Amino acid sequence: MTSLRCATAYTLAYLLLAGGWVLGSDLALQALIGDVQQLAHYQLYKGLGFVLFSSLLLLALLLLHENIQRRLRRDLRASRERLDLALDAAQEGLWDWDLGSQQVFFSPGYSAMLGYAQAHFGNTRQAWQTRLHPADLRAACSRLERLLSGEERRYEATYRMRHADGSYRWIFSRGHLLVDEQGKPQRFIGTARDITQRRADEESLRQAAAVFDSTQEGVLVTDTEQRIVHVNPAFTRITGYSESEVLGQTPRLLKSGRHGMEFYQSLQQALEKRGSWSGEVWNRRKNGEIYPQWQSIRSVFDENGLISHYVAVFSDISALKRSQSELDHMAHYDPLCQLPNRLLFSERTRQALERCQRENSHAAVLLLDLDHFKYINESFSHTFGDQLLKEVAMRLLGSLRAGMTLARLGGDEFGVLVEDNIQAAGAALLARQLIAELSQPFELQGQRISISASFGISLFPGDAENVEQVLRNADSALSKAKGSGRETYSFYSQELTEQAQHRIELVAALQLALQSNQLCLHYQPLHDLDSGARLGVEALVRWQHPQRGLVPPGEFIPVAEDSGLIGSIDAWVLEHACQQMCQWQAEGVAPAFIAVNVSSRLFSRGSLDQRVAQVLQRTGLAPHCLELEVTESAVMDDPDQALQMLQRLRALGVQLAIDDFGTGYSSLQRLKNLPVHKLKIDQSFIRGLPEDADDAAIASAVIALGRSLGLKVVAEGVETTGQRLFLQQLGCDIGQGYLFSRPLPASQLVNSTDVAHCTR
Repeated sequence: MTSLRCATAYTLAYLLLAGGWVLGSDLALQALIGDVQQLAHYQLYKGLGFVLFSSLLLLALLLLHENIQRRLRRDLRASRERLDLALDAAQEGLWDWDLGSQQVFFSPGYSAMLGYAQAHFGNTRQAWQTRLHPADLRAACSRLERLLSGEERRYEATYRMRHADGSYRWIFSRGHLLVDEQGKPQRFIGTARDITQRRADEESLRQAAAVFDSTQEGVLVTDTEQRIVHVNPAFTRITGYSESEVLGQTPRLLKSGRHGMEFYQSLQQALEKRGSWSGEVWNRRKNGEIYPQWQSIRSVFDENGLISHYVAVFSDISALKRSQSELDHMAHYDPLCQLPNRLLFSERTRQALERCQRENSHAAVLLLDLDHFKYINESFSHTFGDQLLKEVAMRLLGSLRAGMTLARLGGDEFGVLVEDNIQAAGAALLARQLIAELSQPFELQGQRISISASFGISLFPGDAENVEQVLRNADSALSKAKGSGRETYSFYSQELTEQAQHRIELVAALQLALQSNQLCLHYQPLHDLDSGARLGVEALVRWQHPQRGLVPPGEFIPVAEDSGLIGSIDAWVLEHACQQMCQWQAEGVAPAFIAVNVSSRLFSRGSLDQRVAQVLQRTGLAPHCLELEVTESAVMDDPDQALQMLQRLRALGVQLAIDDFGTGYSSLQRLKNLPVHKLKIDQSFIRGLPEDADDAAIASAVIALGRSLGLKVVAEGVETTGQRLFLQQLGCDIGQGYLFSRPLPASQLVNSTDVAHCTR
């Protein structure tokens, strides 16, 4: 309206000026010039001059207007740039709603705030409204309607809007309604800001404040000068100091005096190096009580990386200390007799052993066991038995010297540790004294009870090098004492001598057995699982002792391995098995092959192939009728040497099998290169079939592995039809076990018509 009035005023002024010029100039010319022709001539020049003047005036006005417009556009552009910069700096977006056209201008910053390009966001109220969170839609629209109705002039609102990625962002909007002279709304303009992170930070601060106030741990905040600036309620509850009493003070107020200067210096150094420290601290409450804390201190850094505060979080561990002491007592002491238990006794024995080894002294452990104590529990009651154990503990304690340790190891078993450089005679004397002391009757609940005890003695460090051996030796000696009639004692070293003598005698007898043909072979068949046909037999060594009868292999084979006789036994088995096979062939009842076990000792000697070649030559047995079984562990001891040996044996033409497969640690890379024909699954994996899931998985894996490598798979120890059917379903080729036959002498081995024969 102002511009229109100005334009009207300038136009009227020009009309008046121009009209006055026209009228005034004509009258002046008429008065000065009387000649009509000259008057017309001058009027022409006057008109042209007026037109020229008007044109120049119009040009000047247009140039002035253009200059003003250019300056206004420049100022407007600068204002817009400043506004955009201000909005960008404030991370705000702008909207401008023309209420007449119902078009809304959303700035690029507004659209980008919600993940949109300006062209894709829209330019209507609906574009804004459809992106509101459903829970905020009603309140946001209601607030806007109150503004448009004139109830409010300024606008501030917080709501959630959907981002382009589908998430919702918290938006804070602030705007102003513009109206005309009549008060009618014309435009609604304002800004919006994404405050999602600010709200999350505020929520975190509220949660942190709630935790700070409600946590059971005390919290102490100091500035860089170590002045306390804040504490939480738990601090007051634990220390007894109120917030007003400690603000401005230093944590030295809480010092107990138990820690030296070096402790606090190391704490400060840890804070300077790592920015944190944790540990146990003894502090003092307001009432003077000293108590333990577990404290963690952390440095707080500002935005410049400089330390601004220190935060200490601590908890009162007095109750925990008491509980630890109680738990320690429970862990190391017997609850019935209040004596050290096995754990503490073992620890003290270990310390005594180390001391003896260091000082070249001697000590002893005596294990005692009450004879026939179970009959007391059965005849009276367990309560009566417990009371008797208490009395026994008290009587033993009264009989021991200072420095000895008495422990209850469990049940009616007790242990005594003697460390004063005791010798065998002293240990025996102590055992006799304790036996005599315990032989005196006990008076319990009106009953007169007599008991006895047996003792096992282990001297160390002579008998043992570690605590496990000490206790094991003492236990062995105790067993010997019980076997000697009870109410006596035995030393471990005596038993060790007897066992060694027995071993020497067994080795000598085994050597004699080799020389006097006491060894014999039994044969166990191997059957095809599909057809049931007998394919071959395995030769198994047995010892027919002239006095003892048949000695179990588990008794003499380990002795043979330890003594080195196993190589001679293997050679004997190989020779006689090949001879038996030749005899069967001569009788026309030979199986397809005979399998012979090769011990790891014989296999590792490096001359097995030569021995096998000699036996085959002497007996005349065809190589393909002999199968050698080598354990998986023997192959894996030296894989490269084993591969060379197996290749030489394969070159002889004999069949090769890996025995006890699954019990070693075979490399699949090496296994695929081994020149073997069969894998024998160890019977420990067959025993649980088909019920045991682990055994089933292992058997299935071995069978699948064997078939993939083109090897036959043999299952040892097949004893039930269920095992056979399960193995058959898995694709196992051959079975061996009691289901088919026990190992039998050659004379008892039943020849079936379905035997697959081996020819020369």
